[in-house]
Amino acid sequence: MELDPDRFAAALANRLAAVVPDGFHVTVEDDMLWFRSDPGRFPGQRGDYRVGASGIWPREDLLTCAGYDDGAEDCPAGAARHALDVLQDYVAEATHDPWPGVRVMPEPQAKVRGSALHLWYGPADAPVLACEPINLADIAAH
Repeated sequence: MELDPDRFAAALANRLAAVVPDGFHVTVEDDMLWFRSDPGRFPGQRGDYRVGASGIWPREDLLTCAGYDDGAEDCPAGAARHALDVLQDYVAEATHDPWPGVRVMPEPQAKVRGSALHLWYGPADAPVLACEPINLADIAAH
């Protein structure tokens, strides 16, 4: 199934925005997925309360592997895993906490199961934090 990259990015933003801690924001602007936080609220990497923003190009992540013959089913999972990883780094650097873990940062995970893309942190049998699955039919190219 071919996915619409813009719908994919919007669905990712929606799912990630629903699970970030208060004070963090996930948006799509043009072709970028942006991670931001409320100004002056978090210490940031240098402790100066200037966290800035971080962004990725989910469209590029999705399309990069779409041309390969094998692993096409893994494209949405790989692109989503990248988004989870960058978001996790952004939040952890901003807060100085191993989000969404307590003592360690759980591994970002994504997998297509049936007709849905599942996103979570931690082991599959005991996720630390999970997003609502993305129905692939909802983001299919028409």
